[in-house]
Amino acid sequence: MKGLLFTSFLHLVETEYGLEMVDEVIADAAPKSGGIYTTVGNYDHNELIAMIAVLSKKINLSVAHLNKTFGVYLFAELIAAYPQWITDLNSSFSLLCKVDGYIHGEVKKLYPDASPPSVKCTQYSETRMEMIYQSPRCMGDVAEGLILGCAAYYQEKITVCRESMGDSHGSSERFLLTLAPSINRAAVEA
Repeated sequence: MKGLLFTSFLHLVETEYGLEMVDEVIADAAPKSGGIYTTVGNYDHNELIAMIAVLSKKINLSVAHLNKTFGVYLFAELIAAYPQWITDLNSSFSLLCKVDGYIHGEVKKLYPDASPPSVKCTQYSETRMEMIYQSPRCMGDVAEGLILGCAAYYQEKITVCRESMGDSHGSSERFLLTLAPSINRAAVEA
């Protein structure tokens, strides 16, 4: 897993809970890397999972909730780092439809050794979409957070219904996304 995810997670921890908490999380998780990450390095995803589990216990938040929170934060970090990837995209659905083909393709150009998850989207209407997430790293909660972060970025409200696709390891998830219709303020005021 690319180091950008690790550095983003640790930055989130520092921002929300302080540098001392970062040190505690790294010390308690005892990652093989020693907790030293670069954005371009590759690291075992289990190190991130262990640090998330440690933080979850320390702050008394469920791992699922913490992963979703991290996903929302990570979306903002990715957009700040790579704004060129979303040029000409004006909605959550338009961005999500570009993740697998375009955005992950750009990731592979920058980091040939990266192995991003598979994200397949089927848009059924202007307000309904199915997204299939597959990854051996089983980070569906982070993926859900990324979806929510995307919706927040575009100031949209998306309802997410999620189900496992029969894999006991959680490596394949189905997200049904429903976009709330936008309110035309001019029409409401008339």
